[in-house]
Amino acid sequence: MRAQILTVVGTALASALALSSPAIALTAGKGTTQGSSVSPESGTPVKTAGTSTAATHLDGFFSTATYTYRIGSSCKGYEDEIREGAAYWTGKFDESTDSSATPVNCRTDLFACGNLKKANGCNENHGGRITLSTRTFDFALLAAHEFGHNMYKHSNHKCRSWASDAAVMAPIDNECSN
Repeated sequence: MRAQILTVVGTALASALALSSPAIALTAGKGTTQGSSVSPESGTPVKTAGTSTAATHLDGFFSTATYTYRIGSSCKGYEDEIREGAAYWTGKFDESTDSSATPVNCRTDLFACGNLKKANGCNENHGGRITLSTRTFDFALLAAHEFGHNMYKHSNHKCRSWASDAAVMAPIDNECSN
């Protein structure tokens, strides 16, 4: 009886959350490496990060998962932007010094990731390791994008911005024109 009540309450809660928040055009990720394509130009002004407003709803299941990450020494000087990217996914990521937390490392070059030969971001195995290149128009947005791969594949947006979860998860590291 208790299990039936919990199931009904959980289903009602998930339905209420799904109906009270706008739908997102993202699909849950499945055990593949996700890379970000190269930015055409660096030095474009950085936009201010937003906060995710989408329901924590993945392929019809309410997700209560949280993730931990640790910033590697190669990211010295970029720590605040990495934290800003993680904070976009409100309540999903916590910084940690624990060795089991997802390592976040930084590079100044482009690198291979999955099927891409020249990527500027990579999330291996949905949080196994995150690598970020400083060669992007918005480093915090790239960090948010790569953290997002713990939960989502790329969206179908043509450019990346802070406008929505789907825009953050755009496959092309190309700034949207306003």
